[in-house]
Amino acid sequence: MIKILQRWFLIVSVLTTSLCAYAQYSEIGIGGGFTTYWGDLNGPNFPTNVSQNSGIAVQLSYRKFFNNRYAIRGTFSFGKISGDDNNSSLEWQRLRNLSFYSNITEIALLGEFYVFGFDTEPGSSVFLPYVTAGLSGFRFDPKTIYQGSEVRLQPLGTEGQGLPGLDKKYFLSSLGLPIGGGAKVIVSEKINIGAEIVMRWTATDYIDDISKSYVTYDDLLAGNGALAANLGNRMNEFLGQAEPVILETGSVRGGKNVKDYFFVSTISVNVILDKGGVFGRNKRNRINCPTF
Repeated sequence: MIKILQRWFLIVSVLTTSLCAYAQYSEIGIGGGFTTYWGDLNGPNFPTNVSQNSGIAVQLSYRKFFNNRYAIRGTFSFGKISGDDNNSSLEWQRLRNLSFYSNITEIALLGEFYVFGFDTEPGSSVFLPYVTAGLSGFRFDPKTIYQGSEVRLQPLGTEGQGLPGLDKKYFLSSLGLPIGGGAKVIVSEKINIGAEIVMRWTATDYIDDISKSYVTYDDLLAGNGALAANLGNRMNEFLGQAEPVILETGSVRGGKNVKDYFFVSTISVNVILDKGGVFGRNKRNRINCPTF
């Protein structure tokens, strides 16, 4: 009888330990912070860019822990970004005189690795750093102010998009590769506070409506209209003259073959869900597997 109990205990122990590796503990969170743009209209240094080209950000997340090291997270984020040559201290950039702003709406799926593990048990570490990476899809829509009115830039084709022999108009949706890190501070077994910075490498160079080259004013005027021609080259506004500045087609307007990217920096409040839910019967949320 004792041998049977010992064997049964061993079987239960092995099964419990194996299943624990696939146990799923979940967490919901809400966060706020700012979104920072980086591209052709960025400032000459990082502090200037953060202060001038950032906007508000909000984020909702749902996270599943598979053990005390690994988690997967889905997020919905909304942020605002902007860029303006007038904020630069560089003369050539101020002369170019281009600007934009846009909302960013993103859905992302990220994996997380907790460097020292994740454990909400009393007596465990309260500071839990992690690294994260994944894939996202986002939508943007660059706009600018011209003569006191808001203007959407993508429909205009300010770099000659849609003209014979030139590119088609760019899509307003793109993919991103989020990569970054953060840390959590354990407040209780149910609640933790997180802070993170995640950079999004993107597959588009048109978040700011700037990518390649100028198209000469007359060709842009004839093909895409006066508004496109006036906003494709705004040097005359900086110089205080009514006549357009004429540049040859192919003159450098932006950084070719360099994609835009943006950062999302947030502080979040996260609530751990267990098998009983937020107000369920389970009182412990230890992620570690039991030992026998």
